Amino acid sequence: GRSCLVPNQGYLSESGASLVDQKLQLNIVPKTKVVRLASDTFNYSAFDRAKSRTKRNVNERFPKIGRHFHRLGLPPKVGSFQLFVENYKDADYWLRKFESEPLVENLQRQFQLQFERLVVLDYIIRNTDRGNDNWLIKYTSPER
Repeated sequence: GRSCLVPNQGYLSESGASLVDQKLQLNIVPKTKVVRLASDTFNYSAFDRAKSRTKRNVNERFPKIGRHFHRLGLPPKVGSFQLFVENYKDADYWLRKFESEPLVENLQRQFQLQFERLVVLDYIIRNTDRGNDNWLIKYTSPER
């Protein structure tokens, strides 16, 4: 990973990139928010899982006691939640394709302008690990 990032805080970078993108109206980062969610599929300690099971069992058997619990279930975790974008593929896929099937000139220019927006955003947010595997391109081949 990058030494400048605090461990387990990457979600802040994700939502921060989305916020900067919105403020600059670049429109290249899917909307991303910081959220609190709980799920059985998340990584929880054995203690958290046992506490959740115990509270659920007590609540089922002794509802008068269970109603005093602050929360039933696993505790929420903080992370980023990003809007899913459809029909995009990683840049590596399209860049390889464009080598053998070059874009027409006006599409090359549009692509370059979008790429320059990405470069500007990366510079502003100090993103130093951009690779062709972590940005997406949506391309629909024009009818010829």
